[in-house]
Amino acid sequence: MKLSTSVDVTKEPFHLNHEKSSRKQYWEIYHAHSCMEFLYVYEGVGRVEVNKRWYTIEPGSLLIFQPFQLHRIQIQGPFVRSILMFDPYRLDTALRAFSGIRTWFNTLWKHALTRHVIPQQQHLAKLYEHLHRKLSRVSMHKQQEEFVLCLISILQQLEPFESEICEAPKEKMKLSSNHTAGQITEWIEKHYKDKFDLQRMSEDLHLSTFYLSHVFRQSTGRTITEFIISRRLREACLLLETTSKSASYIAQEVGFQNVSYFSRVFKNILGTTPKSYRMQV
Repeated sequence: MKLSTSVDVTKEPFHLNHEKSSRKQYWEIYHAHSCMEFLYVYEGVGRVEVNKRWYTIEPGSLLIFQPFQLHRIQIQGPFVRSILMFDPYRLDTALRAFSGIRTWFNTLWKHALTRHVIPQQQHLAKLYEHLHRKLSRVSMHKQQEEFVLCLISILQQLEPFESEICEAPKEKMKLSSNHTAGQITEWIEKHYKDKFDLQRMSEDLHLSTFYLSHVFRQSTGRTITEFIISRRLREACLLLETTSKSASYIAQEVGFQNVSYFSRVFKNILGTTPKSYRMQV
């Protein structure tokens, strides 16, 4: 189990891993990523945990994950899926001319979702296949356009399921609250390596500490501290995968105060030690 670091949205804002196959009899991963993910299942039966709630996975399911959202996937038997990951800020910019679909996308991106798995979406397989074929034929500078067109089609297909995916309208977060959660996320991205100080965040964002904590919990299902820890662990996994730096150095680098606490948190959340994790990748 690990936090995914395979897609860097600053360098690759749109990414498709088409019909990725795992043939193990049991497959599990527990991770998060900075991008948004639409995962379509061709083969595989199992379940996924998001925000301490379990959902059933079966062929034809579409899984929706928001940025930095920890999720645990467990599959029995072969697992074949297509994974479409993208930078939500980049897609939001591309949708400026489409106000209706942009509003719907912002709901999926920023609001608390009541469902993260939508069953019986077999028709989406054609969209993934079409995108895969187009990407192999068009020049690099046209690939982003193909990604955006495919995502617009997926969003249009999902819109009739809004009442199933999102909270009832009367319970939805107000736009101002979602904007605040976005501000908090951006602040964390800049400061997660520093010792966390809620008062400093409050002063920087000109909002009370209570309001910040309350809004973020409502919007993401996690506390600010939990979110910061997941972000630090994602960075730690990247350093463990790509460098030979010691666990002690990495702990300090990503914001943990000491290596023993870092190792304990790493083991509790990822199910393995930093040393074992490095040996497995």
